[in-house]
Amino acid sequence: MSVLKIKNPRGVVFLIILVVIGVLIAVPASARYPSPEGSNAGVNPGDTVFNGERGLNFSTFQTMPPLEAPLWLACDDSGSALAMQTLKDSAVLSGRLNVGSSYLDRPFKLYNGSWGNSICIVSEPDGGIEIRTGTALGTDVNPATTDTKTPAVIPLNMNVQFKIDSTNLNNGNFVNPWYEYSLKTASGLKLSTVTNMNGDSVSLTDLMEDPTKNNNTLAFSIGDQNLNPEEGSYVMEFTAYNGQNSFYTAEYDFDVVRYTLAASVSPSTVQMGDSTTLTITGRPYTYYTISIEDTMEGKPELSPTGNYDIYVNEYEAVVHPDWSGTVTVQLNIPEVEGDYSRTTRNFYPKIYETNNPDTYTTAQITVEPGTSKDIELYDLPLSDEQYYCLGDTIPVEGTLAAAASDDMYIYFYITGYNLDSNGDKPSSPSTGVVDYDNSTFDYVKISKGSAEFYFDWDTSGTGLSSGTYTIFATTEPVGYESRGLSEEEVKDYLAVDLNDASINVKFPEEAPGFFAQGDHVVSLWSARGSPNSSSYTGTIRYWIIGKNFKYTGYTQFPLLKVDSDSTDAEQLSILAEDNDFPGYSGLNLPRSFSNNMSEGSFYVIYQHPMNNQVFDVLPEEGNSYSGTITTIVTTSGKTIDFSSLQSDSALAAIEEAFDSPYIDDTMVKQKFVIERARVNVDPVIDYEVGEAVPITGTTNLECAIDYPYNQIDLSGDSLTLAVYEADMYYSGKTQSTYRVYSDSTHPGRDTVDLDSRSFSFEIPADISAQMKPGDYVGVMKCEEIKFEKPFLFTLHEEGYGKEQASASQNVGEGLSDQPQSTKKTATATSQYTRSATTRATTEPTAKSSGPGPLFYIISLSSVAWAVLYRKRR
Repeated sequence: MSVLKIKNPRGVVFLIILVVIGVLIAVPASARYPSPEGSNAGVNPGDTVFNGERGLNFSTFQTMPPLEAPLWLACDDSGSALAMQTLKDSAVLSGRLNVGSSYLDRPFKLYNGSWGNSICIVSEPDGGIEIRTGTALGTDVNPATTDTKTPAVIPLNMNVQFKIDSTNLNNGNFVNPWYEYSLKTASGLKLSTVTNMNGDSVSLTDLMEDPTKNNNTLAFSIGDQNLNPEEGSYVMEFTAYNGQNSFYTAEYDFDVVRYTLAASVSPSTVQMGDSTTLTITGRPYTYYTISIEDTMEGKPELSPTGNYDIYVNEYEAVVHPDWSGTVTVQLNIPEVEGDYSRTTRNFYPKIYETNNPDTYTTAQITVEPGTSKDIELYDLPLSDEQYYCLGDTIPVEGTLAAAASDDMYIYFYITGYNLDSNGDKPSSPSTGVVDYDNSTFDYVKISKGSAEFYFDWDTSGTGLSSGTYTIFATTEPVGYESRGLSEEEVKDYLAVDLNDASINVKFPEEAPGFFAQGDHVVSLWSARGSPNSSSYTGTIRYWIIGKNFKYTGYTQFPLLKVDSDSTDAEQLSILAEDNDFPGYSGLNLPRSFSNNMSEGSFYVIYQHPMNNQVFDVLPEEGNSYSGTITTIVTTSGKTIDFSSLQSDSALAAIEEAFDSPYIDDTMVKQKFVIERARVNVDPVIDYEVGEAVPITGTTNLECAIDYPYNQIDLSGDSLTLAVYEADMYYSGKTQSTYRVYSDSTHPGRDTVDLDSRSFSFEIPADISAQMKPGDYVGVMKCEEIKFEKPFLFTLHEEGYGKEQASASQNVGEGLSDQPQSTKKTATATSQYTRSATTRATTEPTAKSSGPGPLFYIISLSSVAWAVLYRKRR
């Protein structure tokens, strides 16, 4: 006999340990063993058993020697035996396992007064109901692992199994029935028996198979149950024994529908180069074939990548819906040339059930002429009287022939005199266009699904000269030389006439170049070319030159034609879309300004920055300065000292600065006169008690001025009249108790001559009837400018003869034999209709003194003679 020599005893020991570990792994502790009570009724130490189970054999839990009867399975609660379950002599459960919920998931041992050593856990099932389907149950394809297992809708004719998703039912077969299902139908009927997928009648009660396992015997379709109605809302309920004569339940609500094959596309109308989405509705996990059998050119094509089960080619593929009952694929519309590109075409992709071709449907796709690469620019909405100036922002608007299939850009370039033959960048014409270099174009983004686009071309600071320019739009960043010929009538370009910027000014008709000290100094302008613009606001600088007076300031104003400072952003946007940039505004200096000016003539110069949008002539203090000036400078480096210049020389120096070839600013000047405030009252004579007494005259005070587009709305000076008895007035008694009449008005717009305005009061007859004959003082006041002027008149007794008064006044006066009425009918108002603004810049006509002073002298003389005559009587 040969002897086996072991060279490495340690290796043998290690091998034996590995074998033991392998055996332990191969026989998991949780597995039950066969016993006379059932194929898997024997319980091993460490197993989990469930409430409701019967015939469980715990013989492997016995000690050596075995524990004697009476014998229980009990919860070991620190030595106390609780929830005791009666066992037979062979340690077999005599009834149904029935443990209260407070003792679940705790250790149980054998007990007869003494404890065994082995333990098990008593538990109950957990989890909810889920749905199983797939090829084993008759579908064409299995659900993906990522697909839901709890669909809200189940097809009427699909086989499904309702199962539990529990993870603790891991002990294999069960010995006796311990759970059941019940199906509540759409009509409210409860089913405990169903016809399964094999046509057999199957009970849903007294079930003992593992409810977490696949079980084709319990798979069925609602359509095989002969229910009425078949479609509607259903409930499946799972019930298991739960100890203490209660039950564990789980419910699953779902709808049952009869799926029919349908297809649709969105959008249903497209252009060449676009794509659309085909949506197929059908039974979940059933194969459907898409077949594009149209014969016309440009028929839809299946995208190479998509939700396909089988991709045959661009005209055929196989897909399946998931639990939603739908599946989508992308169809691309190719671009074609020739007649097809100019006609509307309809295509009809066919969709049929792959294993039943007789079940099919179609969808309609309408392809219209044009593509998302075709551009149309809208005409500029300019009237015959509107035009653009350099400095304006020009809104360029247009549309694609078809909505963008993805995010894309529209590129812009311009052509014109002295520009690059391939075009230039609109915002920077010194930058010549380079094909496929995006930085040499202006561009805007169009989002997927959009067609219209907007581009604001700001012409300020571009350095362009006045002239005609053409702006082009393109979907590819290529310039004019690469632009192809167009077969379409739509235009991808706009011709834009750009005029030089300009400013036109005039005085309003209500204030033709003369202003009383303390009144507003007003003029009107229209500044074209969006001067020194910021958003919808422009800026004009002005200079005022007069005797010992040199001043500069600037004013900001709306570039759009608006009539109120309260115009909101939406209204401004609407006006901007209408391209209405006339720059209507005006000068409106406050009362304090003219009050500090001496009487005399002045010039006001308005400065427009023109094409470069920069004020090239400015005060030494800087562009934002307003106030008295001593020195002005220019951007060309010139400095002018104003400190010792008289008005004419100062005016000439400013004009010379603007005449420089290095200055592109333009100026326009107006001459105006500042006067001492004046009120001339016409003589009030030959009126008697009981007669209405008119009090009229002329003044240079401010009347109402209303030019809404020029942002000017002035109510005018308020002129008040108070009448007192002469002796009361001269004794200082001017309070309301001694006032016999008062009223107020505004100077009228109707003028006697160029430098005066009329006013009118009337003491009513009923007031006059209560006045005593005698001398009266009228006091004219204008509190806005702190002006006051008294005047004297006589009211005669009632019955005073006009003939006698006339004869008396003839003495030394050389007046006519018949008295002449001085009544006037002019009535002042505060609102007037605005007259049209002209573009012509004019200086006011030289003022005439008019008859005003003469009337004043005659008035005083007449009053004096009337007083003398009364004293004689």
